[in-house]
Amino acid sequence: MPPLFSVVTPCFNAAKILPQCVGSVRGQKDVTVEHLIQDGLSKDPTAAWARNQQGLIVYSEKDRGMYDAINKGWARARGDILSWLNADEQYIPGSLARVARVFDDNPDVDIVYGNTIMVGPDGSPLAARREIPLRAVYVRNGFLYTLSCSLFYRRRLFDQGLLQLDPAFRNAGDTDLMLRLLSTGRRSAQLRVYIGLFGVDGNNITIDGNSKMDVEVQRIRKEHEALPAPLRRVVMLGRYVERLIRGCYASDSVSYDFALDEKPTYRRIENVRASSRFTFQKAVRQIQEMKERR
Repeated sequence: MPPLFSVVTPCFNAAKILPQCVGSVRGQKDVTVEHLIQDGLSKDPTAAWARNQQGLIVYSEKDRGMYDAINKGWARARGDILSWLNADEQYIPGSLARVARVFDDNPDVDIVYGNTIMVGPDGSPLAARREIPLRAVYVRNGFLYTLSCSLFYRRRLFDQGLLQLDPAFRNAGDTDLMLRLLSTGRRSAQLRVYIGLFGVDGNNITIDGNSKMDVEVQRIRKEHEALPAPLRRVVMLGRYVERLIRGCYASDSVSYDFALDEKPTYRRIENVRASSRFTFQKAVRQIQEMKERR
C-alpha cells in the first residue's frame, strides 16, 4: 500500500540540523509516511548520514535550488498527501494525523494548513503564529502568511500538473504557487491548531530586507495583477482588522514536544507564553539573550 503522506525535505549542508527534522517525522503516529531527502550534493555528511538511516528515501544530485529539489521529490513521491519540510523545521507530534482527518472529512478540499510556532535552536518559542483563512486578495497584495511547515496538498494537484514550484524563484516560489492554485478555485481548509515548528538560528535573518526577495515579490505582484500601492495598503488594512477580530495578535500559551534527534528524543515545552509578533531581527535578539542567560 502506498503511504498516506509523502514529506520532501530539500537540503544542502544540513548534517547538524537534519536529524531533528527526521525525528519529528518519525515521531508521527497513526499515519503512514514516506520521508524523501532531496540533497543538493552537500559538501558535509548530510547525504551519507541520511543513507544510513532506516526508512529514509535519499537522493543526492544537482538541482537548481530549493524549489527544483522539492519538485524532484514530489515527482518521486507515492503518497496521497504531499508536503515539504525544510531541514530546520519540524512537525509537532500528532500533526499529520490531524491533517489526515481534515482531508478525509472534506473530499473537496485540496489544501490544508495550520498554525506555526517559531522556535530557537533549543526549541524555545519565539512567536506563536495564528492566522486567518487563506484569501488570494491578501496574498496577492501582501505575502503568503501560511508557512510551508504547516501546509499540505492533495496529490491530485500534482497529477493535474498544478503542484509545480517555479525554480526561477529563489525566495518567493511558494507565494507564486499558492496564487496559481487559488486562481483555479481550489479549496483550502484551516486547522486552528499548531502544526509545525519553524526554526530560527540567526542565519536566516537575511530573509528580512532581502533585495532578491523584494524583486521576486514585485514580479509576483505584476504577474498576478496586484493592486496599485495605495489600494494594496487598504487591502492589507483589511487583513489587519480581520486578524485583530479573530484574536491573532494576542499572545498565546503554547505546549509542544521539540525533537532533539532522529530517534526521536523530545524536549517538552510546557505552557510558555509566546507573542504573536515576529521579525527575524527580534528573534535573533531573543536567541542571543537565551545564550547569555545560560
